[in-house]
Amino acid sequence: MDNIAKFDAIRLYLRQQFPKHHIADFPEGTSRAQVFRVDAPHGHPLHYMVVGFDFLLDRSTEDIQQILISTSLGTKMKEAGSSPVMLSKLDLRTEGTIAIA
Repeated sequence: MDNIAKFDAIRLYLRQQFPKHHIADFPEGTSRAQVFRVDAPHGHPLHYMVVGFDFLLDRSTEDIQQILISTSLGTKMKEAGSSPVMLSKLDLRTEGTIAIA
C-alpha cells in the first residue's frame, strides 16, 4: 500500500480532532518523514505532527487509524502546543524540531 492512502488516513483523523481547522502536510527537509500542520481557522499554525516513514512501513491504514486513536494523538498535539509531536516506529514523543527544506 502506498503512503498516499496512509497520509489520507492521518488527515482524516486530524480533521476529526480539529474541526474547522486547516490541515496541511509536506515532507520534512532533513529526514524521511512527513510533517502535518494544523492551522487555526484564520491561518495561524497551532500544532505539528511529524510522522516517520518507518512508522508507515508494514502498517495498514486501519492500523494507523487505531494507533492514532489509542494514543490520543490529538490530545497530545493540543498539550504540546506548537512543539512537534513525533511519531516513529519506535515511539511517540513531544520534543524535537522540524526541519523544512
